[in-house]
Amino acid sequence: MQHPFGLTMHTIEIGEVLLGDTTAVADGTLTVNVEEIRSLVLEDSRIADVALEVGAPGDSARIIHCLDAAEPRAKIGDGTDFPGILGEVETVGTGETIRLAGMSVLASSRYPQPFTGLLQAREAVVDMAGESSNYSPFGRVINLVLVFTPNPEVENDDYDDAIRRATVLVAEHLAKAAIGTTPDDTTVWDFSERNPDLPNVVYFYQLQGQGRMADTFLYGHDIHNLVPTLAHPTEVLDGAITSGVYVYGCYKNPTWMHQNNPIIWELQRRHGTELNFVGVILNRGHNYTQLDKERSSYWAAKLAGMLDADGAILTAEGGGNSAIDMMLACQYMEKMGISTTVVSSEAAG
Repeated sequence: MQHPFGLTMHTIEIGEVLLGDTTAVADGTLTVNVEEIRSLVLEDSRIADVALEVGAPGDSARIIHCLDAAEPRAKIGDGTDFPGILGEVETVGTGETIRLAGMSVLASSRYPQPFTGLLQAREAVVDMAGESSNYSPFGRVINLVLVFTPNPEVENDDYDDAIRRATVLVAEHLAKAAIGTTPDDTTVWDFSERNPDLPNVVYFYQLQGQGRMADTFLYGHDIHNLVPTLAHPTEVLDGAITSGVYVYGCYKNPTWMHQNNPIIWELQRRHGTELNFVGVILNRGHNYTQLDKERSSYWAAKLAGMLDADGAILTAEGGGNSAIDMMLACQYMEKMGISTTVVSSEAAG
């Protein structure tokens, strides 16, 4: 009997993206029908216009007003790769998925209304050449940039929803065009077998859930009231998590990064040979009271214990409160005898 969370990921490496009058994938080249994409996006009246541009590594170009980015992914067969955003909230992480690697669909836009208060969209930039191109993963992939123009009568939150949906809609549309193409690589994600002689390792994956313009979405819903929650690694890779975090560029994880989380990919590679990858604990950072921080951290440690974890890798998105939440979880796991490794951003002054 097949394990319910077995996921087969077919990868097509994209080496060139061209704008044209058809949408197709052949010999590592993605051709994009511009008018087809424009028609798809402009079905949403909250978006007044959209232009398409391509930024490739080595181009003398700076992409500005960057918000989110997604890797083209689509399910082969039933279902959607971005549940809760494009379709029903059916659990992902099973079946077959096709991905176009080496590229992103990148959203670039200003917002229609001035922002008030602390939480607002802080846009990022991506350089495609020069020293600064090394400081963003998007400086090393081909970016199909969707340059959105907002409907000026739409409120910021509503417009934010519109461009999030448009970005992943285009990403899925492009990946669907590759279905039937021979993949360059196929990875089967299956964690059903464990070697009792290997250590059990869990990944504590803390997401930002701070409020408008600083939110992460799990199956299309913000994570404001999320307590530590067990997720299967394949759910994360298959589009269960999408980003709405537009804080400082060095502190946010775009959707593309969730889809390509390097810790999950590496733990998958070592599963069954060096360790048993036993699960992902999703947590919301930015709890604002000590009680909530303690409750969340004890809960995370409890879940790790229930998974019989010998070790844990911890990451956190954001800073300040988020870092405290992660370190409390780290402390309580250590008290339970679980060895921990924290991967933290460095922002020394």
